[in-house]
Amino acid sequence: MSKQTEASNHIRNLLASRKLYITPRTMTFENKEWIVFEHKDKELKIDPASGLWIRAKDEEWKCLATPCNVSGALQAVEFLSK
Repeated sequence: MSKQTEASNHIRNLLASRKLYITPRTMTFENKEWIVFEHKDKELKIDPASGLWIRAKDEEWKCLATPCNVSGALQAVEFLSK
């Protein structure tokens, strides 16, 4: 299992613990596949190296953690769930 998949599964479980069941989508950026969770005009994406990036609609991407760690995952889920 890739680090990206592990990070995605961890995020999914944290979201589910908050009763948020978000199915991520994949997108290709610079010939690499990213995993993207979207909720209420907010996005969380996981890069191929399992880095966590967040943004609100029409804002710049902000890196939370590279690679994904527990603190970054919790911050990302908090961001999406607000």
